[in-house]
Amino acid sequence: MSKHPAVIFFIKSIPWLFYSLLVIFLALYLRSIDYSKLTNLSIAWECVLIATIFALAFRYWGAYIWVVLLRSLGAVNVRLSRTLIYIYAKSWLGRYIPGTAPWILGKIYFASKQGISKNKLAVSSLLEGALQIIVQFLFALALLAFDPRLDVISNEIKLVILLAIIGCIIALIPQVFNRLIAKAYKLIKKKDFSHEHYASGKTIGKGFLLYTVGALLSSISLFFIAKAVYPSLGYDQLLFVMGVGTLSGAVSMVAIFAPSGLGVREAIQLTLLSLIMPTEYALVITIVTRLWSVLTDFLFLITTKITQR
Repeated sequence: MSKHPAVIFFIKSIPWLFYSLLVIFLALYLRSIDYSKLTNLSIAWECVLIATIFALAFRYWGAYIWVVLLRSLGAVNVRLSRTLIYIYAKSWLGRYIPGTAPWILGKIYFASKQGISKNKLAVSSLLEGALQIIVQFLFALALLAFDPRLDVISNEIKLVILLAIIGCIIALIPQVFNRLIAKAYKLIKKKDFSHEHYASGKTIGKGFLLYTVGALLSSISLFFIAKAVYPSLGYDQLLFVMGVGTLSGAVSMVAIFAPSGLGVREAIQLTLLSLIMPTEYALVITIVTRLWSVLTDFLFLITTKITQR
């Protein structure tokens, strides 16, 4: 059965819609930065280089995990190729569009053009998001749980974090996760979700371990960005800063209403980093981190695009 012209037009316009929304919200994101705080700023560029290496490693590692999850879910003829890494990098920028849908839908749309099952792509993307959140929460909890400096966080916020962790753990139980996916699929597609697309406990466990490595790479990069701005930051604060970076990242992912967790991530970083350095430096670090993160995302996109040739 041939598709209606309007449907064909909509499908063809998806890439343009994705890029247009990306440009709009990225511009708004960059406009929100108070660049006046960056005047007369002295940067330790060797620390920025180290941070960027770890940050890029985290992004490439994320592409690897995506492929591993797809293969574990039974996607055929899927391997870690330059094309899929580029698709991942392109879709990764969708985080700057409010909501998690652009990031997920971008991967589904672009990767399905490579012959990968849309169902497998949908399940892997949802599994990715859930795993990233729970791993980051647990990783941060392991680093910060017994640190007395966290008394500055209100009990209400601690309760929200605890409930989020419990919710993620329950949702990642294979039976629960697959049931939630099946219900969502039936609600949207009006038909049953095939058992062949279900995620096994082995797939979920493998993803959990891989994302733990990813959390380590990402959190180390934040430490070196902080040290680039505040050279007096000692390595004795490494675990604390790693915990702060991981916690702020996890909470920002839950805040789906904000593009890339805008405002949420910075509020947590500013509050907690101010415990180990002057507030002025903590404020500058949050601004530098935001700008550096955008530049690193585009560096990731550019390097994956170049290597395609």
